[in-house]
Amino acid sequence: MNIAIPKQIVRRLGAIRLLDNIRYRYMRYKNRIDNKRYKLEHPEIALPPDYLLYESHKMNYRFYINNGRKNAVDLIKLFGKYVDLDHKVILDWGCGPSRIVRHLPELLSASRVYGTDYNEASIKWNKAHIEGVRFYHNEVNPPTHFENGFFDAIYGLSIFTHLSEENHYNWINELHRISKKGAIIIITTHGEYYKTKLTKSDQKLFGENKLVVKGNTLEGHRTFAAFHPPSFMRKLFDGKFEVLEHIPWPLDMHYMDQDKWILKKI
Repeated sequence: MNIAIPKQIVRRLGAIRLLDNIRYRYMRYKNRIDNKRYKLEHPEIALPPDYLLYESHKMNYRFYINNGRKNAVDLIKLFGKYVDLDHKVILDWGCGPSRIVRHLPELLSASRVYGTDYNEASIKWNKAHIEGVRFYHNEVNPPTHFENGFFDAIYGLSIFTHLSEENHYNWINELHRISKKGAIIIITTHGEYYKTKLTKSDQKLFGENKLVVKGNTLEGHRTFAAFHPPSFMRKLFDGKFEVLEHIPWPLDMHYMDQDKWILKKI
């Protein structure tokens, strides 16, 4: 039996977060030895509470720090094809517990770095433990607190992947509002690679270039999932952002097992 079928039943019953909580407990147990060792080896490093870490990425402290820094370096290189991030104003949209953004003040010391997220607990922890970044809380629906045309560069990694169709339009408008003309935006999506993970009825919708949303849970949470036909995304960007590059997963194996879109504000 396809594993997607029982998962769909759990989702319909509204119990998908209960299932995910069981997975969280398993992953916490699985990583307990290495996590304990890492804390002993690096007592100086601030680490977020376990569930915040799990909800935003993987339940491993070493990976959170080492891979987070690697991803930050990779992102700077990717942006560097189109903009020099030195002396720029940069936003991590959906920063979570600072897996990537915590490294930017060191890597881009002359730039102003911001982070925003719908998870109030993550923002509270960030403000208490991460230096050199200005953090703001936003709701799952826009707007943010930022002025029009404020940012030179914005990235949002695996954020559209957890939003409703309505909020795809709401947030692309908000990203357009808060970015400067010519600003570079990098986002990631669940593209063609993920089509095979969907049920046959959802694959049909995907093939018709319709956004597929798996909800019945808290929007923005890791259990809320959206899947993105490239044609849908291009229509979403139309009139607001020029597509400079679309890099489908797994053609580029760096830092995110998702499609990457590099955009320029029109």
